[in-house]
Amino acid sequence: MSMVTPTSLSGQTCAMPSGSTLHDVAALAGVSARTVSRVVNDEGGFGNATRARVLDAIEKVGYRPNLMARALVTRRTGTVGLVVPRLVDPFFAELVDGVQAAAKATGRTIIIAKHDDDPAEFGSILETLSSFAVDGAIVYIASGEGATVARHALRGLRTVVIGVEVTGTNLSSVLWDISRGAELAVQHLVRSGRTQLVMLSNTDSAETLFPPRRETAFRHTLQSAGLEFSEARVVRRDPSIEGGREAMEAVLAAGTPVDGVFAYNDAVAIGALQALALAGLRVPDDVALVGFNDIAMCSSLVPSLTSVRLDRTAVGREAIALLDRMRSVPAMHPSVHVGVDLIIRQSA
Repeated sequence: MSMVTPTSLSGQTCAMPSGSTLHDVAALAGVSARTVSRVVNDEGGFGNATRARVLDAIEKVGYRPNLMARALVTRRTGTVGLVVPRLVDPFFAELVDGVQAAAKATGRTIIIAKHDDDPAEFGSILETLSSFAVDGAIVYIASGEGATVARHALRGLRTVVIGVEVTGTNLSSVLWDISRGAELAVQHLVRSGRTQLVMLSNTDSAETLFPPRRETAFRHTLQSAGLEFSEARVVRRDPSIEGGREAMEAVLAAGTPVDGVFAYNDAVAIGALQALALAGLRVPDDVALVGFNDIAMCSSLVPSLTSVRLDRTAVGREAIALLDRMRSVPAMHPSVHVGVDLIIRQSA
């Protein structure tokens, strides 16, 4: 299992060994050990001056609370598990940043794990997070593993699933409006005068287990505009730069007329951009191109990439808030929906 544990400790030097105890803090601050415990566990019952004195003493002696012992009392560890398919994909790396920022704002640390869309690895990660007694888990589900998530949630692992709607005890979702995002992308291509559109889609992802929202929106938007749709206009490959390049090459090799491309994600769009350049086709003059996710590098590509923005920061914030609500009420919680935007740049 691949796991990384970011830490928020300052790394400052301490005046006393790291083995300092709660009683050392109490002696230096001039308060009782029970008062130190109340400050550490944020239980209240102390004034601001006392809190400042205790925190100053904690820093001076280098005291670090025993998190597992504290968890036995508070039933909280201050940690949240974040599980994604991969970290080399810029989208998931930026999602990690969004969730980590939201976790830090609430005083939590995240434990990051990736499952490479391997169901066995995904199950093992959830099992480990449960044994770590994390405050909750935020997961990008592995293919076919909805039942695994539900089982661990029933056993007490509060879980928020990103991108797929689920319901149950200790279980909820944060969703982007993927269908609306795809609709905005295709409508933009049509309104710019493109009439021969193709979609470079995903041949293998968790989304294929549910209604294929991007593909469905692509078909419906074309039909609503009175334009031709056929299965030949949807080419599926791995959702990567290499997969996008292969998909675009397949479209060109088949002789399919094309003046507009809607890509499953930005990595696919970058691959398509490479294939079009190698074929001597100009973007957007010959072929307009729209990606999906709006990763950071979209604005620095040449030409810069028009893309559907999925707000990772908002998703992280909503996911952390859902975990807090589940702690108070473990019953079913409705999914939270986050809006999307089309960011128009040079490619379309």
